[in-house]
Amino acid sequence: MIRLLNVLAIAGLIGSAIYAYSIKYDTLYQAGQVSKLKSALHKERQAIAVLRAEWQLLTRPDRLQAAVERHLALELIGDEHLARLSDLPARPDRGDEIGRLLASTATPTATPKDKPLNARDEPRTTGSVATRTVSTRNLSTSPPATR
Repeated sequence: MIRLLNVLAIAGLIGSAIYAYSIKYDTLYQAGQVSKLKSALHKERQAIAVLRAEWQLLTRPDRLQAAVERHLALELIGDEHLARLSDLPARPDRGDEIGRLLASTATPTATPKDKPLNARDEPRTTGSVATRTVSTRNLSTSPPATR
């Protein structure tokens, strides 16, 4: 029995040693990854600082003024370039937009002649409409042709 306990203790010791070493090497790997990311972050921050310095150099007022004088033919703004509000054209009258929308959706007063008489007499509704059949038979005064 004691030998069995000794074997189990040795197996537990070997298992815990393997687990401790795996945790140690995983920790070292993760620390290396953090170190790489920190150095990459430091390089990016340095690159941003260089770009900001270049931007400040390129946007100096004396450099921009020299570029404007060299490449653009601008003239100074004088009083003749300014206008008054009274010189602007009047805004067109848009009218009553709601009234125009209501008029476009209203029932037309003139009915087309090609519709049957009973269909022209009924107003349009938005509720439920009962279906009706409309005869399209020609109602002429001449009798039907016989053979």
